[in-house]
Amino acid sequence: MKLNKRYAQKLRTHDNLLESALQLMGEEKGLGDLSLREVAGEAGIVPAAFYRHFKNMEELGLTLVDECGGRIQTIVGDARNKGAYKSALQLTIGFFFDYVANNRSLFRFIARERTGGNRKIREKIRESMKAIATELAKDMRMPKMIPVEDIQFASELIVSICFLMASDFLDLAADAHSEMRKLKLQTIKQVRLVFIGAIRGRKKR
Repeated sequence: MKLNKRYAQKLRTHDNLLESALQLMGEEKGLGDLSLREVAGEAGIVPAAFYRHFKNMEELGLTLVDECGGRIQTIVGDARNKGAYKSALQLTIGFFFDYVANNRSLFRFIARERTGGNRKIREKIRESMKAIATELAKDMRMPKMIPVEDIQFASELIVSICFLMASDFLDLAADAHSEMRKLKLQTIKQVRLVFIGAIRGRKKR
């Protein structure tokens, strides 16, 4: 029982450190602007206790990327299970933007670090986006209208579009519902154009 309580406390502190880092970064700061001592203090622990959860701030950042990427892969899979291929991508985009809206600090972090100063975190974000695209490609195999060799390329382009539009989405006010709907529709239109281009490319071969 004591071991279970200790493990649960460790998980809570681990999550609290991640959330504390996101809160401290807010809308403006990058991960490189934070110190380990600052994050530990925000989480309510002494700096030495930080090392029980992460080797350094870089590892904390990599963990944030993993959590974001893993959740989005789940969103893509859930959307595929809830709709036929014709509507799955639209569902995916809707779920994606809902996740962005509910995790603004996390996506601010991703948007900044995608072109930020830490090479390992930039590489991790690229790997994560590629993994999301691989999950998305499962939807694109269903209609069998797109050449197999083009599916991964097209899905990676769609993921890039969504992450780019997520940055614009975050710049909207939290109550700008009309503008949010327009941006989602614009994203869906761009994704459809990727499909149309891929299908037309097949017909020309």
